[in-house]
Amino acid sequence: MKIASARQMAELDRVSTEQYGIPSLLLMENAGRSCAERILRFLDEKVGAPEEASVAVVCGRGNNGGDGMVIARNLHNRGVYVEVFLLAEEDSLSTDAKIQNGILKKMDVEVRVIRDRDGVEDLRSFLEEVHLCVDAIFGTGLSSPLTGIIREVVEVVNLSLAPVYAVDIPSGIDATTGRILGEAIRADYTGSLGLLKLGQVLLPGSIHCGETEIYDIGIPSKAVFDAEIKIEALDERTVKSMLSIRPPDFHKGDAGRVFIIGGSPGMTGAPCLAGHAAVRMGAGLITVVVPSSLRPVVEAKLMEVMSIGIEDGGGGYFTKEMVPELAERISKADVVVIGPGLGSYADSGPFLRDLIPRIRVPFIVDADGLNALDGQVEVLRTAVAPCTLTPHPGEMSRLTRESIEAIEASRIGSAQHLAEEQNVTVILKGARTIITTPKGDVFINTTGNPYMASGGMGDALTGMVAALASQGLSPTDAACAGVFLHGMSADLLVRRHPMSAVSATDVIENIREALQHTMGEEPMGGDTPK
Repeated sequence: MKIASARQMAELDRVSTEQYGIPSLLLMENAGRSCAERILRFLDEKVGAPEEASVAVVCGRGNNGGDGMVIARNLHNRGVYVEVFLLAEEDSLSTDAKIQNGILKKMDVEVRVIRDRDGVEDLRSFLEEVHLCVDAIFGTGLSSPLTGIIREVVEVVNLSLAPVYAVDIPSGIDATTGRILGEAIRADYTGSLGLLKLGQVLLPGSIHCGETEIYDIGIPSKAVFDAEIKIEALDERTVKSMLSIRPPDFHKGDAGRVFIIGGSPGMTGAPCLAGHAAVRMGAGLITVVVPSSLRPVVEAKLMEVMSIGIEDGGGGYFTKEMVPELAERISKADVVVIGPGLGSYADSGPFLRDLIPRIRVPFIVDADGLNALDGQVEVLRTAVAPCTLTPHPGEMSRLTRESIEAIEASRIGSAQHLAEEQNVTVILKGARTIITTPKGDVFINTTGNPYMASGGMGDALTGMVAALASQGLSPTDAACAGVFLHGMSADLLVRRHPMSAVSATDVIENIREALQHTMGEEPMGGDTPK
């Protein structure tokens, strides 16, 4: 599912009208009619009959306000009592909005201009009686904070008990970054016009959008294709297309061999969690590789996962002297993971520097493996096989030398830069995990929840991604599917047990249900929430 920035949407509108000859009024008509149909369904569910419903439509002076006027006209034609509250003088409206306003006047739809606080109070009073408020104040072009009467109107709408339907994007949200520009409408429903917007997916904007639907307003598909929009949202359909059904003669060798390198004193659980996740995600043969003195501990924790010990002289952690033996042991791998529980030791950096050029299959660097790259990220350029990095913002900060605040302010840009500069796939974890590729493609995950905030969650994700890669998925598809299913597993658990914390083990044990949900199949027990 393509996701557009504000600039890209403006360009698509321009191309549609100037190059394809589609009148802007037609696009506006399509937008307003699509939104009105959704609103009528809502009113039918909540009220029963359109003629018994009342709606407030709050319009700005631009084309978003024009969309709102089309909505008002369509609702009026279906018997809904509508009042339009206009946040601009009529002579300041955009060209298309002026036309729509003129039509409303001829239809005797009530249009009130809000000029001062008395107008704001009129709106407040009307909102006490309506069944729905439509936000058509600003569209995707807003870039400066809301002030004055407009901000007061947004606050009044938010304080009312009326459900809110936002046209295109809730007013006050930056459509490109998701930032709140001073104040923003908190919508229950949003009708996104043409394409999904970045501000509807990224936090905190996504929180304000409520239930979001995307409407085809007539923008040519060729125009969208030619725009080369590189950002996509991950959803069930996209991830389902990455997965395949196993043929009858499939065996464990076909499912791939995953080798997980990690472990240090007090941190043997991390590689074991990754191994357990790889099992649940379908890898055929999984081997956890640890310093030999830790192998008895690891053996006690593992059932369906094998283990190998690399002679460590009793130290319990990896050093560069262990690399030759290690490289030989992992030579049969289809995918290699480096980092879970590796520990932070002075030898970790040299160890990684010697190991990376010897890996001949796709590999994932996670957790302490990322910390070992601190100050030597250029080592990644010595890799001869595809590499995936899985940093959280703190690890990303150490890799890039950017502050955590700067990374969080531009998650997509930071992840893109690292991926392109080091020729790696990057999974930047966090709320709305970002996956970026060396070619500049970006995927934004739409699953996951705050109840996942617990230790070991990253190890589970790494094991899932490794398992998918071992079964033949490309590094990009493995990263996307792994991240999506990881979050989906937790989402299903939280739906079943609201407000309950989710552990990494919980997520791993629920992978089967996440797969069935994504593939559109009901589990045998029939108890997985849909």
